[in-house]
Amino acid sequence: MSNNKKRILICGANGYIGVALYSYLKERGFTVLGIDNEMRERNVINIGSNSLTRNSKPSDFKLDISEDYRGFKEIVESFRPETIVNLAQQPSAPFSMIDADHAILSQKNNICGGMNILWAVKEVDPNIHIIQLGTAGEYPDWLYNGIEVPESSRIEVEYNKKKWIIPTPRYAGSWYHFSKLYSSYNSDYASRIWGLKVTDINQGIVYGHIGETRLDYDEYFGTVINRFVVQAVVGVPLTIYGTGEQTRSFIHLKNSIEAIELLINNPANIGEYRVIQQLTDIKRVSEIANIVKSITNCEIDNIENPRSEMEKNEFKFEANKLKTIGLKPVDMESEIKNLFNIISKYKENINKSVIWPKTKWK
Repeated sequence: MSNNKKRILICGANGYIGVALYSYLKERGFTVLGIDNEMRERNVINIGSNSLTRNSKPSDFKLDISEDYRGFKEIVESFRPETIVNLAQQPSAPFSMIDADHAILSQKNNICGGMNILWAVKEVDPNIHIIQLGTAGEYPDWLYNGIEVPESSRIEVEYNKKKWIIPTPRYAGSWYHFSKLYSSYNSDYASRIWGLKVTDINQGIVYGHIGETRLDYDEYFGTVINRFVVQAVVGVPLTIYGTGEQTRSFIHLKNSIEAIELLINNPANIGEYRVIQQLTDIKRVSEIANIVKSITNCEIDNIENPRSEMEKNEFKFEANKLKTIGLKPVDMESEIKNLFNIISKYKENINKSVIWPKTKWK
């Protein structure tokens, strides 16, 4: 089947990944429909920040999929997508830790939105492939410290003299991460009982910039590489939380959207809940800071860690499935240099006051 006959519904089409994915798939000949409730834009404005770059809004419908199930179901019935990509999520762990309102908003949006997609697919067409944006943060440092995280969705365990097939053990480290954890378990359960086709992307930290996507740099929505480069450009010391010996996984935005296209063209099977570790690099935060410093000779400041996390950990991920279907990882250092060139053009628009972390997790 040619790409121009493949119909893709993107929920969260105005977000950081959504804008890039929407444009990329259209250019590749897919028929694309976008939905967004503009939550990301509102949340960034409400914390006093802004997208550094101009951000296009390609969504075709303004709709909150966590609130309007019937409206969403009608769109699915009318458009009849072959794939639904769920990016319609509050994506920030520190944002979810601000207070009760932000924690509830994060969980309600992420869990209910995912649940409504599962029910709409069940009721309209169980053959629709759901690609759900999960997170590598469902495997916290203390649970998998020194242990390779398997790229399997389920494991066999023996309990009470019986063998049980259960999802690979996970946990979480913020209210945001718990929302993704619960959504993963909901998707696993729906695939078991309804025969749905679900791919759950355990994605690393996304960085970089493409076209007219947004670029956030504040403590809540600015991912660490993007934030470090912004700090270096305006002469603010890089804020390493604690020791900087925390190991994290990463993927460039270009690779992120290329990987999603590969998963669209290689869907999960009927009744399969499939886990994909969507990452290309694993590095310590201090290593990232040193890469940035090697480019600009900026200062580095180890500050008190506002988060509740291990100060040092060893993280390993089994991540082979994307490589076997053709993903070619970009070079991180080259992409960080390119990011410097992009951000430098917007230097005068950077608001230094939103960089320093204010929210304590404990």
